[in-house]
Amino acid sequence: MTILLTGGSGAVGAAVLGTVPAGAPATRIVALVHRGDVAAATVTGDITASRLGLARDEYARLTSEVDTVVHCAGATEFTAPDEVIRALNVTGTRHVLEFAADAGARVVFASTAFVVRRDTAAPLTRCYLETKLAAEELVRAAGLPAAIARIGVVMGDARTGRMSRFQGLHSTVDAVLRNLLPVLPFARDAAIDALPRDVVADALLGLAAERGTGVSEHWLTAGPAALTIGRMVELVAERAPALGRTVHPPRFVRPALVDRVVRPAYIDPLPAPQRRKFANLMALASLFDGVPGFPTTLAEPPTTRRLEEAFVATVDYLAASRGLLAA
Repeated sequence: MTILLTGGSGAVGAAVLGTVPAGAPATRIVALVHRGDVAAATVTGDITASRLGLARDEYARLTSEVDTVVHCAGATEFTAPDEVIRALNVTGTRHVLEFAADAGARVVFASTAFVVRRDTAAPLTRCYLETKLAAEELVRAAGLPAAIARIGVVMGDARTGRMSRFQGLHSTVDAVLRNLLPVLPFARDAAIDALPRDVVADALLGLAAERGTGVSEHWLTAGPAALTIGRMVELVAERAPALGRTVHPPRFVRPALVDRVVRPAYIDPLPAPQRRKFANLMALASLFDGVPGFPTTLAEPPTTRRLEEAFVATVDYLAASRGLLAA
């Protein structure tokens, strides 16, 4: 199997690259790279450009070799300009599907589980969620054998906590470790459906190896085993002494109350960069406020105990990477 992987430097794509055994003859991955270095055979391209930004001869060569496309590239920043988000998530997916059609390849599309929460999410998240949903529709309409993988939050590797790119969950953990958040705009029992990145990568490669017709939909999520934000904060506070830090757990306040009471008194007077960070946190929180949990289609979803261990490993890796370990 020869896979064309997009987004190889991202949180999920890098995990896919790290999951394939080095030199394994059965699976060869070629990473389409726009910027940054990845540990794989690469071609330099751009999913927002026709022919993926490749020269005609290189494009023809790849279409003759590739039998599976794992599409992980896309915009993930809520605050990116709308036109950038649309170009990456919609136009980029259209070009990837055109390549797959030319190659006669199966497609595995890394979507987000949060598309089902777009109607209740904060306005800041809408463009991201709507473009991911539009990309799913493009996959369904393409007439190619495909799997749509709806992924929740991604934490670090289950054993090492390693992460190629920190995301919203990690920024929140960082702020809790630094005691920068006296208030968290979440209900304490809100389930934060997060999986270790290697679990997600294993599942994506499993979908890539499947053969068949039609389009299938999969939930790469923790489901009922998902940790709550309250338990995550407890784990950070419990782990902090081993990192040489003391954590004062923030108070949990529902987002609606934060908007009415906390923001006017404590957030609005802050400098613009801090206000933007808080706006991102509020947008993230809106995805978990008063909503039912996700289902899971993983054959063997991790237990809550395994998720706790992976989360602690993620905390350790983040603390070391951000220089938060006390001397």
